[in-house]
Amino acid sequence: MGRMYQKMALCGGEGGSEWDDGVYEGVKKVYVGQDLSRITYVKFEYVKEDGEVVTREYGKTTQDAKEFVIEYPDEHITAVEGSHNKVALIATEVITSLVFKTSKGRTSPTFGPNLFGVVNGTKFNFEDEGKKIVGFHGRSDKAVDALGVYLELDSLTTPFPIYKLEAQGGKEGSVWDDGCFDGVRKVRVGQDDCRITYLEFEYVKGARFETRHHGVKGETQSEFVVNFINEHITLVEATYDNPKLFRNTVITSLKFETSTGRTAIFGYEVGKKFVLGQNGGRLLGFHGKEGEAIDALGAYFEDIPVPTPPPVIGDSWGDYGIYDGVKKIKIGLYEEGIAFVKFVYIKGNGLVTGDDHGKITSLGAEEIVLENGEYLTGIEGYYRPIPRAPFGKTVSIKFKTNKRETPLYGLDSGEKYSFEEKGHKITAFHGRATTDVIYSIEAVSRPI
Repeated sequence: MGRMYQKMALCGGEGGSEWDDGVYEGVKKVYVGQDLSRITYVKFEYVKEDGEVVTREYGKTTQDAKEFVIEYPDEHITAVEGSHNKVALIATEVITSLVFKTSKGRTSPTFGPNLFGVVNGTKFNFEDEGKKIVGFHGRSDKAVDALGVYLELDSLTTPFPIYKLEAQGGKEGSVWDDGCFDGVRKVRVGQDDCRITYLEFEYVKGARFETRHHGVKGETQSEFVVNFINEHITLVEATYDNPKLFRNTVITSLKFETSTGRTAIFGYEVGKKFVLGQNGGRLLGFHGKEGEAIDALGAYFEDIPVPTPPPVIGDSWGDYGIYDGVKKIKIGLYEEGIAFVKFVYIKGNGLVTGDDHGKITSLGAEEIVLENGEYLTGIEGYYRPIPRAPFGKTVSIKFKTNKRETPLYGLDSGEKYSFEEKGHKITAFHGRATTDVIYSIEAVSRPI
């Protein structure tokens, strides 16, 4: 059964290089260094699944780093508070203070420059009802520019988390953990006649590619390329067995499936089968065990939120037809914009009357008649965006001709729009409307 994690977004500035420690069983120690204006250094001591302790450090220490010890495994970090601000000679914001809180109610000293306990800058807080912090990510160079955390979740109902599926396969070998990335770009697999002996992953992290490899690299490997960012791995199937002449249970076959329906199969399907991934999630990274071959394999996935469909507002309308120009415009308003439009078009030597769009209110309607030799060259006005809709709500319109401009009909506020093409004239209109209100008006033009 996999455990679920939530990656909380970075707080701080945009300088430095990005780093990501992924998730662990817990945090044993935190070291923090500072100068007179900022946090310059952090070091985390993590505990892996097999009990091994690993350290990760970032920034540049300029004074003796101060230590905060967590009584692992009986105690864990539940909150990180801090601040970020601009400091002298630094173009972007950096972390200026940090405080760690634990499940036993203990609070670390305030790390970072502070006068009488007062810190400057924008405050931030990573905390969620006592959930355990199991990893950090951030940005750093000569200081700590930004910081974020991984929370271990109690429930599978938290929306769009990262979840870690436990490594399955053999019990021997050394534990490895690549952590989480934006996705996987390439997989290289080495095999002998009964085992998967080598794995190499090319991960995507922002604009960079990072490679991780595990097992024993043989003379040849097979490669599977993922068309990132338009494609991602959604499922990994594998088998494991204890081949003859070998002591350990190891991975014997691998199958990768992608969001576009492509598959790649490696090794020999012998032994017990397991699956990593569910519900079309996106693969972010791998972890497992290794020795002379790949002993076990697990993975990190994230759920991909189903896009909310755009709201359906009104129906599309259009005075479709090949016209030579516009002769009359009838426009009606209401308190929030345009309620009604109707156009009379020129076609050859005759006139064609378009349909009514919207509804005339108690404010009435006004008619604009173009003179002989006069034609529309452009429109402009204001609109207001509609959340998640591919169009805005037109709240006003002004018509331009080769001889004049009309007044602005509607509201003089919102986002401005305009349509005018040199050497062209407007010959028709279309848009969206309900039976009572005009939502959008768009023009069709052709060369004069």
